[in-house]
Amino acid sequence: EQVEQAIQNILTMTAITILDQIIPGALEDQAYAEATKAICLKISLEGQIQGGKAEEQIVLLEVEIAKAPEPMKPVMETILAHWYWQYFQQNSWRFINRTQTAEPPGADITTWDLPRILAEIDRHFTLALEAEQELKTIPVNEYDDLLEKGTVPDSYRPTLYDFLAFEALSFYSAGEQAGTIPQDAFEIMADSPIFGSVAEFLAWRPETSDTDSAKLKAIGLYQELLSFHQDDSDKSAFIDADLHRLMFAYNYALGPEKTTLYIAALERFVEEWAEHEIAARALYEWAGVVHGQGDYVRAHALASRGWAEHPDSVGGAWCYNLIQQIVAKSATIQTERVWNDPLPDIQVTYRNVTRVFFRAIHLSAEEAIQPVWQYIGRDELGMLLTQFEPALAWDADLPATDDYQERTESLPAPEGLEKGFYFILASHDPAFEKSDNQVSIASIWVSDLALVVRSLYQDGLVEGFVLDANGGEPLAGAKV
Repeated sequence: EQVEQAIQNILTMTAITILDQIIPGALEDQAYAEATKAICLKISLEGQIQGGKAEEQIVLLEVEIAKAPEPMKPVMETILAHWYWQYFQQNSWRFINRTQTAEPPGADITTWDLPRILAEIDRHFTLALEAEQELKTIPVNEYDDLLEKGTVPDSYRPTLYDFLAFEALSFYSAGEQAGTIPQDAFEIMADSPIFGSVAEFLAWRPETSDTDSAKLKAIGLYQELLSFHQDDSDKSAFIDADLHRLMFAYNYALGPEKTTLYIAALERFVEEWAEHEIAARALYEWAGVVHGQGDYVRAHALASRGWAEHPDSVGGAWCYNLIQQIVAKSATIQTERVWNDPLPDIQVTYRNVTRVFFRAIHLSAEEAIQPVWQYIGRDELGMLLTQFEPALAWDADLPATDDYQERTESLPAPEGLEKGFYFILASHDPAFEKSDNQVSIASIWVSDLALVVRSLYQDGLVEGFVLDANGGEPLAGAKV
C-alpha cells in the first residue's frame, strides 16, 4: 500500500526505497509471487528515472533472473518474454525493415533482426516451461499476489503450468510469426487430426523438418494440456483447452474444407459438453462462422441457445451481444438531390423493421447555407427535431425481413412540398427518439431549376448554367 501511495504521488525514489525493504523479506519467506512483483516493479520504476528505455529494463531483469531462486524463474522468464515482445511491438517497423545479416547479431537488442528477436521471445517462453512437472504441482492461487484475477474460476487455469502455457500460446498464435516463415515451413492442413476428436489429436505426431515452427510448438502445448487434464474430476481446464485448440486450428489450418470441419468439430463439442458453461462459448464461435456466411437465421438460433442455456456465463453474454447485432433495427435513406417533376423515389435500406416514418424539415435558403448545417451530428439532429416544425410528415409500410437480411425498398416521394430546401428525416421509431433508434437524413431542394457547373482549376473559377429542370432551357438573370 505504501508503494502504491508513493507511485500515485509521483514519489518514485520513495517507492523504490520501500521495494528494497519488501524484496528481501519476501524472498526469505519464500513469498515468490510478491517478490517477483516487487522486483519487476522496481526495475520498471528505475527505468522511468533513467528515461524509460525498454532495452535497459530487459537487461536488468535478466540479471535478477540469474540470481533468483529456481522456483521464481519460470514466472520471471515469462515476464521477460513479454518484455521482449512488447519491445518488438513498439519497434516492429525497425525489425521488419531490417535485413538479416550473414553473421548472427550480438547481444545488443537494438541491432537484432526479425528472426533474432522472435527466437529470443520463444527461448524465454520455452525456459519458463522447462520445469513442467514442478509447475503442474503449484496451484495458481499461490500467485494471487502477482496475477490479476479474471472473471472465471481458477478451475480454468488450476496450476501455474496452465497459466504459463497459455501465455506462451498467446505468442505462438500471434501474427508476428508470419514474418519469419522458412521455405519448408510447417503448415497445418485442415484434413489432419487438428479438428479431430481429442483421442485423434493426442495421437497425432506431425512430420516436418521445420522443428522451430511456432504452430508446431502450439500443437505440442495443446496436446500437453489436454493430456494433463484428461482425467480431472473438474473438466473445466480440459474443456477450455480443447475449445482453444479448435479455435487455433480454424485460424491457422489450410484447405477448402476448413470451415466445414470446424463447424462439425464445434457441433460435436457442444453436444458433448452441453451442460458446461464453456459450451456457450462454442455456440458463439459456431454462430459467428455461420453469421459470416450470411445465414443470420441459423446464427440467431445458435446464439439464442447459448444465451438461454448459460445466461450468466461469458459465452452467454457473447451470444446475447450477437443476437442484438442480428436483430438490430436500421433504416437509412437515399434520394435525388433535387426534386421536381416527375418526383423521384426514396430508396430505403432497412432490416428488422416493417414501417418507416418521415419528416420534411424546411429551412430558408439563407439558413440552409449556414456552416452549422454542413455536417449533421447529434447536436444538429437535436435542433432539427426540437426547434423546427415539420413541413410534412408521412409514413410507409415495408416488407418484413424475416431472414434478418438487409434489403432495399423504393418508396415514392410525397407530393405537396413547396419549393425550397428540406432535410428529409427517416426513422423506424414514430417519435424519432435518439436512443435505441436510427435517424437517417437526406438534404434536398424542391425546385424547377437545375444547376450545371464546372470548375476552371487554372483560374480558380466556376462557370455553369442555370436551367429549367423540365425542358433544359437556360434561364437568364438567375441569382446564384
